[in-house]
Amino acid sequence: MKRLLIFVLVSSLCLMSFGQSGKKTRNIAQTDANAVSARKISVQYTEGLKAFYNSNMAEALSIFNGIILDNPKHDASYYMLSRIYTEQQNTQDAVEALKKAIKINKKNVWYKVDLADLYIQMQEYPAAAKLWEQICKEKNNNEYYLYALSEAYLNMKKLDKVLDTYNRMEKIIGYNDDMTQAKVSIWLYMNKVKEAVGEYDQLIKMFPHNAEYYVKAGNIYQSNNMPAQAMEYYKKAQELSSNDPQFNITMANYWEQQGNSEKQVQCLMKVFGNSAVSMQEKVPYMRTLLSKALRNKDTKALRMADMLSDTLIAVHPDDANGYAFKATASTIQKKYELALTNYEKAISIDNAAYSLWDDYCFVLNQLDRWPNLLKYETDLQELFPQNARMLCNLGLAHLYSQHADKAIEYFMQAKTFAYEKEQLDVIYQGLAEAYKLKGDNDAADMWRKKMSKK
Repeated sequence: MKRLLIFVLVSSLCLMSFGQSGKKTRNIAQTDANAVSARKISVQYTEGLKAFYNSNMAEALSIFNGIILDNPKHDASYYMLSRIYTEQQNTQDAVEALKKAIKINKKNVWYKVDLADLYIQMQEYPAAAKLWEQICKEKNNNEYYLYALSEAYLNMKKLDKVLDTYNRMEKIIGYNDDMTQAKVSIWLYMNKVKEAVGEYDQLIKMFPHNAEYYVKAGNIYQSNNMPAQAMEYYKKAQELSSNDPQFNITMANYWEQQGNSEKQVQCLMKVFGNSAVSMQEKVPYMRTLLSKALRNKDTKALRMADMLSDTLIAVHPDDANGYAFKATASTIQKKYELALTNYEKAISIDNAAYSLWDDYCFVLNQLDRWPNLLKYETDLQELFPQNARMLCNLGLAHLYSQHADKAIEYFMQAKTFAYEKEQLDVIYQGLAEAYKLKGDNDAADMWRKKMSKK
């Protein structure tokens, strides 16, 4: 029995010895060396980051290059080299460093993002687009990467690719007005009107009770000389918001283009004749109308502006805008007395707008009524104490009122704030006339000589 136990023990020891001789032994020295190397690189990398963020680029460059000499597969150091080169505006070397980082670590999306951005800076749009496509496949739920991709395609003028990218973005963020407008602009640039309207058709399916989308779709057809198709959408919008001010202004423009003045006026009166509609909603249309009348000598627009300004005065008697619009329309027609009356009414309600005073002074000059300005002298001094033009106007008001000394005082103040030659010439002429009024011909000649020779 004892002999048997000894045999078993010896056999077990032999088996254990055999098993150990066939197993790969751990190289403790090599493992320790790797750990030491890793710690060394970690310390160096930290020092490199400190140098970089302290703007010591030369030191940072030396450290990261040193790490790569010890460990050629240290992708993070290649990445930091790319950032240093980018700071130094050495774009080509930054690109090469990023390529090496990506080759080592293909899963790091930030390396690819930075490289794609560099391609955009270099205007290498095909390379950027190719890389952004890769990034978007890896991170298929990121609208910012898709937007960057669309910018690359846009620079390549691949508009179909841009539209496709916008559609992919919409799957992430959902439909929104800005995206739709961008797509509409591209379709129209490509002269595809039906496809442009189709973008709003999609929104109409989702939001069938939103009149704005019908109006925008109709506007596309209308602006492309397709009034019949436009009216189909306008009718649907009318069913939803027939009293909406913007809709009625849209319809007024539609009927104007169709040459139907009666229906145009009907739509406009729904807006301008309604006291519940604020003046702020009416002002833009009036400004457009008066601008058209002034610049294009459009007599029809002028008559319309005249009529609507009367309506505004009747509906909003305590608002300065109506009187100011009436005065402007009268000025264009050279009805200066009527313009004067309405400007003074507007000023009595709201005297803060410089443009109102400027237009009023123009009428005073046309009527040779500069002394009228003196009743507002205190207000103008408080409102525009450093405005050369208004100080000059006050000088003219006193000059035409035979107040030579006061005129000189205002002209001299105006000269302090005037920089344009034309304005200075008016001031010099005013000073010359004021000194002539005082009987000081020498001073008058001195100021007259300062005027620019034409």
